[in-house]
Amino acid sequence: MESMDSFLERLAEPTAAPGGGAASASVTIIASSLVSMVAGLTVGKKGYENYQQNIVAILERSKDIRSELRKLMEEDEKVFGLIVSAWKLPKNTEEEKNNRSLEIAKASLEATKVPWKIASTSQEVLRQAALIARIGIKSAVTDAGCALEFSMAAIKGALENIKINLKSVRNEEIKESENMKMKVFMEDSKTTYLDGLKVVEERIA
Repeated sequence: MESMDSFLERLAEPTAAPGGGAASASVTIIASSLVSMVAGLTVGKKGYENYQQNIVAILERSKDIRSELRKLMEEDEKVFGLIVSAWKLPKNTEEEKNNRSLEIAKASLEATKVPWKIASTSQEVLRQAALIARIGIKSAVTDAGCALEFSMAAIKGALENIKINLKSVRNEEIKESENMKMKVFMEDSKTTYLDGLKVVEERIA
């Protein structure tokens, strides 16, 4: 598995991939790590006995989440390769131009699937962060707050990748459906984010 240093070096290169999708996934890995940190600090602590079952569940799930996100980082690069291949198709005749446009549309629609997975996983981490902000050890509540900020940023980044790929999709019904889905998804995420942030601020005070 690629190291984070290696990924960041490649991310800084003037190439199309890795890009925002993989970067969003990496940001959620950091958010998930912070969630695990707060959960780990809360295990066995006096005053948090009623939450131990939830804490352990968060710790166990977080490990799987980070593994899933690592795979999604790789998938995001691979799926972009489909678009690049479509871009390289010949466009000398009208038939070739039409075929190229169709292939770009197909590849672009396929390329929305991985960012959706990244966004969904990031939303799960966002919910974990909101929960750990409420039931985790108070001395680390700002770390939970950082997890909220990072996972929310990753959601926004993943959705931006979906939006740009939808521009090349020909089917207007699919585009309308996806845009509505993104709107609802963002509203749900924002509610979780703001609720979690309120808890963080209250516990800081």
